[in-house]
Amino acid sequence: MRIVLLALAITLAGTTTAAAHGVDGSLTHRDTRDELSLVDVAATAQAAAAPDALPYGWCGDERTSDDISHAALPADSPRFKIVYAHPADRPDRFSGWRDAIQANVALVQRFLASQSGGRKALRFDMGTRCGPQFLDVQVVHLSGPRSRYVDNFTSIITEVENKIGPSDAPRNLVVYADTLNGAGYDYGLGENVLGSYGERPGADNVHNRGGFASVLFSRDGQAAPGAGARGWWPEGLLHEITHNLGGVQWSAPHSTQPFGMQDPRYGHCWQGADVMCYLEDSGAAHAMRNDCPRIGGAIPQVYDCGRDDYFNPAPKAGTYLATHWNVYNNDFLAPCVKIAPACGGGMAGLIPEPPVATAGPQVIGSPRRGDVVTANGGTWRNGPISYAYRWQRERRGKWVNIAGANRSTYRAKRDDRGRRLRVHVIATNQDGRASAASPPTARVADGMVGHAQTMSSSQCSKGRARRPAATCRGQRTSRAAAKRRR
Repeated sequence: MRIVLLALAITLAGTTTAAAHGVDGSLTHRDTRDELSLVDVAATAQAAAAPDALPYGWCGDERTSDDISHAALPADSPRFKIVYAHPADRPDRFSGWRDAIQANVALVQRFLASQSGGRKALRFDMGTRCGPQFLDVQVVHLSGPRSRYVDNFTSIITEVENKIGPSDAPRNLVVYADTLNGAGYDYGLGENVLGSYGERPGADNVHNRGGFASVLFSRDGQAAPGAGARGWWPEGLLHEITHNLGGVQWSAPHSTQPFGMQDPRYGHCWQGADVMCYLEDSGAAHAMRNDCPRIGGAIPQVYDCGRDDYFNPAPKAGTYLATHWNVYNNDFLAPCVKIAPACGGGMAGLIPEPPVATAGPQVIGSPRRGDVVTANGGTWRNGPISYAYRWQRERRGKWVNIAGANRSTYRAKRDDRGRRLRVHVIATNQDGRASAASPPTARVADGMVGHAQTMSSSQCSKGRARRPAATCRGQRTSRAAAKRRR
């Protein structure tokens, strides 16, 4: 199904590319840990273990077949199928991976529920003899030695599909390829369709049909994660799954795809601490810019910085995601109430509802040295009970916190001259916290510029006007004075 689907997309539209980082087996792009950022799962282990959340330890029987009798989803429901695979000349280490894989799914679901305001999470194939809250992981013993599959996306997926068989429901595959990494660093590959058939909105978007695959490659000789690891790179899992869901399209406002090139290597964004954004090669459309700061948690990035490239629960009419493909509308996501306990619980109720920014913060006032600018905190849903402010200045393309600048107002300093400012707002309620950053200001000007006063000719003659802070009526400023102003 995967091959037919992608071939159809290519045939129907010459500019449509089945992009997913090496569909043909040649690894044109790798999503690595360094690029996607290391995971700090310990930072929010307590917060993640919310009431009614998915468990972080797995329970069930190791199976090489689908556990249909305990399925939590209806038979015709779209789903992501998780597979653990190992080559014939390496041991079956599922017992050392099962808890980490279950934890990954729990972390991803909790994260997506948070980022969507408690609305949606993913449809995973769930249900074992222990209950519907446990992932139905299927084990595939690959028939050949490691050398046949190492770094080979196509070989792995082809054999896995043959062994697990067809599906009556739309299905996407995610394979944990144990020991099949030959690169020496953790990375993943994921399929999507880029171009006219990938970006069109509505139910007929190709990403609603399933048939896509992702592979997460672990290194040979690396210990299995075990029960205490709280997952193994959940951000990598979500990143590749998002490719399968259809993000990030070439036409997105912050796409890394150079204008007019339509190169399958470029399917990311360049805005900063975002699950789908990172530094591309020198040919990318734009250099990396940290518009959104890192947040706390097992996945320390936001999901679509600015809500304008690939995911928005409620895009405004006429905006890009209202007129193009929005991953939020993918059939492989479902309302939290339909897939409970996937979204977890919270202090405020069964469905977590952390703050969600519906209108981002703004900086009020013109930035000049010595002048005060004020943060408009934006508009938030789900009743924040407190706000925190963090002022930042841009330095060499990165946003840096300004020491001590944590109030709703800020007086521009000498160090700010020539730099842009922004305010980062963190909203908190009983279910968690979320952050949003304002657009950058203009560059901070010297405090004297723009503060001209109109004075009478008599005051000028008496020397009361202190140039260049004041301009006298009827007097012309010399070039020397103008040069000093800059």
